[in-house]
Amino acid sequence: MFLRRSAFLLPLLAIGCTRPGREPPSPLALRLGTALEAADPGADALILRMAAFEQRALREGGAMAFAAGGRRAAPPRLGPPPIGLVEAAGQVLMPAFTALGDYGDALAQLAGGEGIAPRSGPEGALLAEAAAAGLRDVEAASGTAVPEPARAAGLAGIAALSGLPDRIAATRGATVPAMVAEAAPHLAAVTGLLRMVIGAQPGQGVRGALRARREGLDAMQSRFLAAVAADRRLGPGERYGIFRSLAELREDDPAQDSLAALAELLDRLETAHAALAAGAPEAGEKVAGFEAAVARLGVLAESARHG
Repeated sequence: MFLRRSAFLLPLLAIGCTRPGREPPSPLALRLGTALEAADPGADALILRMAAFEQRALREGGAMAFAAGGRRAAPPRLGPPPIGLVEAAGQVLMPAFTALGDYGDALAQLAGGEGIAPRSGPEGALLAEAAAAGLRDVEAASGTAVPEPARAAGLAGIAALSGLPDRIAATRGATVPAMVAEAAPHLAAVTGLLRMVIGAQPGQGVRGALRARREGLDAMQSRFLAAVAADRRLGPGERYGIFRSLAELREDDPAQDSLAALAELLDRLETAHAALAAGAPEAGEKVAGFEAAVARLGVLAESARHG
């Protein structure tokens, strides 16, 4: 997980007297920056939960195939399973959300009428390098290849958004509109890259590959349960225990809701940021929509911690 300084700013506490020479408070930009910063740890928690479940499902799938194969079945390969779809996607998503969180943190500070504190954590170039390696793993694991123009723009956007706070901090007379305008193309490029990785629709990107893998796991479970039902050596209690363990595995799957929540969040983020940059009348409504998406992400992340 990529770590950085966290400074969650509460709008009601941050709006107040402006220090001499500071940018006057901008409540709407403050709300967007605060919500964007909060999205970073929530996304990380979901990705880690999904990756852990996927590794468990891969192990269970191998065990079921071996158990249902009879005496002639070749033993499955022992050792850690290969990199999973979610783990590969996480290597892109996590550094990207770190960069987005860096920008959100700085935007909240400037919009709250404060100076921007120097950021800490990995440099933007390192975050972009990590995401580039993750894109290679995503393609190898799922077949999802991001077109080169979108790949290059997204990686450059990660580096730019992470480096923007330090650059703005060194700029005298920095303003919220100027910061938002400078960040706008980079944020759009990053959200576009992440949507391609996740899949804008359920059948696309990592979402599509996961759906195909889940369908394969479903078929394997059905064959395994058929073999269990046909085995006269097993009593009702043993069959019940086997069925219950498989049902619990299915119910614990966090992937589809979590990936849908991440995709929705990215859509609402780009829409809200574009409205803020344009000074559109509906900017308040769009920011509220993004805040709602972040709140939903937080609920899923909290359930992931207790799952």
